[in-house]
Amino acid sequence: MNDKDDNFKLDQSAQDLYKQLEGIDETSRVASSQSSLIDLLNQQTKLLDYYRILLADATYLFAGIIKSSYSAAPSQEIDQKIQDFLTSLKKIAEFPEFNRKIYCRLRGQQHTSNQLGSETYDYELSFNNILLDCQMALIIEERVKTQGKGLYIKLMDAFQSLSAMNIFNFSIDTGAGGEEDYRKLETTLRLLIKFYENPSREGFVVLDEYGQSSINLTLLAAMNNVKPLALQNLVDKIKPLILGPTPDKGLELFATVYDAIFASMNRRKDIKKIMIEFNNAQLLMNNLHTDPKRATVVVQISRLVLAKYGSSPRMASEVMNSINSAGYIDMRPEVMGSRLTKASDFLELAEQTDNRENLQSEALRNIEKGLDHLPDEMYNNMSVKGSEASTFNIEGQETKFLLHEKILDFLIFFIRRSSIKKKVQDITNKNVWFDDDDYAVIAKDFAISKEDAVNLISLLRDSFDFNGNFRRSFFEKNIQGFVRSGSKVFEFLWHYLKELPLRNDRVAFLNALQILVAQLEQPKLALNILLSDIFDRSAKNVKFSDRNAFILATALLCSSKSPGRTHIELTPEDVLQTKDDLNLDTISVVLEFFEQHHDNIIQKFRLITELLLTSSAKENFAENEMQPRFLLYLIREMVIFFSLIGGKSAHTIIRGVVLEFGDPFSAYYREMKNKENLRHSLQLLQIAARSLRRFANPQDMNLLWEIVSNEDAFVKLYDEPDPLNHVQRVMEKIRKGD
Repeated sequence: MNDKDDNFKLDQSAQDLYKQLEGIDETSRVASSQSSLIDLLNQQTKLLDYYRILLADATYLFAGIIKSSYSAAPSQEIDQKIQDFLTSLKKIAEFPEFNRKIYCRLRGQQHTSNQLGSETYDYELSFNNILLDCQMALIIEERVKTQGKGLYIKLMDAFQSLSAMNIFNFSIDTGAGGEEDYRKLETTLRLLIKFYENPSREGFVVLDEYGQSSINLTLLAAMNNVKPLALQNLVDKIKPLILGPTPDKGLELFATVYDAIFASMNRRKDIKKIMIEFNNAQLLMNNLHTDPKRATVVVQISRLVLAKYGSSPRMASEVMNSINSAGYIDMRPEVMGSRLTKASDFLELAEQTDNRENLQSEALRNIEKGLDHLPDEMYNNMSVKGSEASTFNIEGQETKFLLHEKILDFLIFFIRRSSIKKKVQDITNKNVWFDDDDYAVIAKDFAISKEDAVNLISLLRDSFDFNGNFRRSFFEKNIQGFVRSGSKVFEFLWHYLKELPLRNDRVAFLNALQILVAQLEQPKLALNILLSDIFDRSAKNVKFSDRNAFILATALLCSSKSPGRTHIELTPEDVLQTKDDLNLDTISVVLEFFEQHHDNIIQKFRLITELLLTSSAKENFAENEMQPRFLLYLIREMVIFFSLIGGKSAHTIIRGVVLEFGDPFSAYYREMKNKENLRHSLQLLQIAARSLRRFANPQDMNLLWEIVSNEDAFVKLYDEPDPLNHVQRVMEKIRKGD
């Protein structure tokens, strides 16, 4: 990172910067950097990093304020921390479309350091769709040398303090963001200090249904001027209705007495919700359902866990995570044993209840879903023997743990499935065979019969000749057979055939898949598979399959079915004329994905752009190395896809592409070694300009006219006169909007 990046400051308001990043930029474009597109992407990243740093500062101050109750800190020091904390919240509230809620939860899935057991401090902070954890803190420190300095240590200090105070999730609601709301927040903070000074203080602290000092109930009483004794009496009245042998049906959707009291009183407008909540059971159990029956079971699970571990919020949190599908996302292998052991503990606990079948079924459904999405590498070093499972770490050390038989069954299945997938990848090898057990696993994975599983593998084998080359005609002939195997068949085919060794095979497979996706009953599922593959958080490279993924994703956006056999390597430019033929439901799925993975998308686009700039300035390439032409076509596919879905992020990125390739004086064109890439670059510019017009922004029209006015400068980029008048034709298309 250069000095200019390192000295980044956000002196203007976040609203103004965000507006500028949305493409409303009336300043003259000066060649002050190597890449205007990289500059724009950096600004997007800096904006997010700025708010993440604010979030870290606020959390550090928040934890410090509560921790001060344990020390004899001077009142002036505490007052200053409170004011600094409120100032940080006000700055965070400047984020465009801020939803007024900040969350923190213990994940316990990633190591925060090299020390054994450091996952105990693995918390995640969030607001809107901005996330911050210890891993991201280290990345920001590297990106933002000055403002990010010491960010990781500061965050770890906050998380260790929260852990020591038995706080494993909290939420902060800034209300409408007015001064009165911030005064209430200040009052809440001072009450928190009072609570932690003496959590057993009579006449102030309210106990929950498990006899534990409750921060939430205490704050609820204090902030609403309700006498603690009166609220305690109400807790004692509701307690048997939730925990008694015959729970009240009207309270079956409330995990705790606190939830029930607030919901009841809030409807009568007798009481207002507290602005800071701690260890909320609903935040611990994030797989709530719209199905009333399943939602009720989830509440019963929460009650059971709290009844057993109410005196240990950490254990309650960890057990909840172990029976949540989200509790297995991005999980480190070393955490697997501990997490599954706690899940087994819950299943044993549920065995003692009258409703054990429903409780166990809900938990097992979530555990299986979580294990299903773990990478195959997680299962490569695992084995099951009898009632024990074992894992091996990178040093080769074995760890054994006892698990519930149903969880062991899951592990046996996923370990076997992982090995079968390796066979599928090597299916062109004549020596690879599938036995009855393999077909049974495939049948279970796809929810099809064993006979259909045999047929699926047979269809796949028929798609390759004896030399291992892909046979498109055979594949297309059997498409109906593939489709009959269910919605998972696309994931099966994509993940294990997308990187075929030969380019001709990859192209043939792409065209064959386009016909298949047109007949899929669940295009949203296929689209999510493609986007997750392209923008995988752990992906640090660009894949040849990325371009094909975008071509398929664009096909999935269109409502009409494929007219028949196709043979293309690029999306036809005419798709940019499409408006009424787009599947709006599918587009809404993409927009939601983009909102949730904004940072990953920016980083991927930056990676591709940097790779293009580097390769364009090279003369020689290694075998199978990505060359400029491929990368230009990859960006072309991204631009087309982004323009069809629309939205702020798409507009910003497309405008950045037009800025980059529409500047004949840029470093990209000056340092280009192979002039043949000029033609491909101008083709990309033509597509990007046409895509930009779809947003109908007047400022964009000014930019396009500026580009057209530089036609002579583009012509001079050629070493010899352009024999095909390519520049003139591109500028004419940009001028007319064709």
